[in-house]
Amino acid sequence: MRTVFLLLLFANVAFFAWTYYDRTLGSQGERIVTQQLDPDKVRLVSRDEVARLARLRRPACVEFGPIGPNDVPRAEDAIAGLQAGLKVDARRPEDSAGWWVYIPPVANRPAANQRVAELRRLGVEDFFIIPEDPKFKYAISLGVFRSADAAKARFDALQQLGVRDAILAERDSSARRVYLQVQMVTEPLRARIAELRSAFPGSEVRDCPSTDGKG
Repeated sequence: MRTVFLLLLFANVAFFAWTYYDRTLGSQGERIVTQQLDPDKVRLVSRDEVARLARLRRPACVEFGPIGPNDVPRAEDAIAGLQAGLKVDARRPEDSAGWWVYIPPVANRPAANQRVAELRRLGVEDFFIIPEDPKFKYAISLGVFRSADAAKARFDALQQLGVRDAILAERDSSARRVYLQVQMVTEPLRARIAELRSAFPGSEVRDCPSTDGKG
């Protein structure tokens, strides 16, 4: 009888323990699954957001410009000072271009901005205000070309749009644009480089062009 009583007691204790742990562990497991599948915490991410997050983790090559030839040393020092160990390379995409179409220099930056607004109203979008140059400061470049025929085609197209003060000429090397390239740039560093634009009017930050031989 004593043996039967002990067996029944042990069985009751074992059943109670199994019921308690099954209920406790089961509820914990349900909470974990519920937390993992909480619809309020699910957020759809756009393609642009995915690209932005990827750039945060993947250093890239960016270039800053265009910079006037006289401003290149100052811009190089400004970029190099943003982070230790940065290497800044200069790219001159139109070194081989011998012809250009441009509007002669105007008196000051506001006058250049006003002329640019007039060009936009005529439908002209491809231009560049030369910020710093002894001879061509505040001239407006409308295109540089490797051949006289290509330059003439651009000139004729501008004439048809009503740009009467454009000039077609052989290109003076002092007006050539320079871009500064920086490798291994993270998104935060890219933002800091972009802050330098106010010191170099007309400049922008963009991804480095592919090395396919095109300037």
